[in-house]
Amino acid sequence: MFPINDALDAILLGSFLFGIMFTVGVFLLGAADIGGDVGDHGTGDHGGNHLFNVTSILAFISWFGGVGYLVRNATGLGLVVALVLAVLAGFTAAWLVKLFFTRILRAGEEVLDPKDFQRVGTLARVTSTIRPGGVGEIVWEQRGARMVGSARSTADAVIARGTEVLILKVERGVAIVEPFEGLLSGEVLATHEL
Repeated sequence: MFPINDALDAILLGSFLFGIMFTVGVFLLGAADIGGDVGDHGTGDHGGNHLFNVTSILAFISWFGGVGYLVRNATGLGLVVALVLAVLAGFTAAWLVKLFFTRILRAGEEVLDPKDFQRVGTLARVTSTIRPGGVGEIVWEQRGARMVGSARSTADAVIARGTEVLILKVERGVAIVEPFEGLLSGEVLATHEL
């Protein structure tokens, strides 16, 4: 069926079959790992900007083996030419697969930035009065969504419903707030340490 003339033919054909079998297996098992970038190592780049991920590596192996085997056996070109064409075909296939995933399948995805979810320094509005020494409720906008959380005053003073407050810090999930007008006038900063 496929003549194997030497060890290089066996390696090229084995690479092709390995790449094809694992590609089919990965998709059949539902573990295509579209965004599983190899080499990401905590850089925070989850946008898939690396060429080396599972699917592109499998594409490289498949095309390297298949093109190398065909060029070597069908055209009779030399060993060096066959390997150069095989490597070029492998990198081209890997690049096209990566391009397909990033431009078509993941085109609308957005990378989340932890800074977008920090509450400190956010303006909020009190929706349930904050009692002295007690906890009330605040609401603020974050990435276009309305967020609700518990809050208490830094001065253990009453902060009435509807007051605009600034979140100064967060302790155990409870926002520590001060009225925004008080911060602007300097009254709060002069009497309280943050």
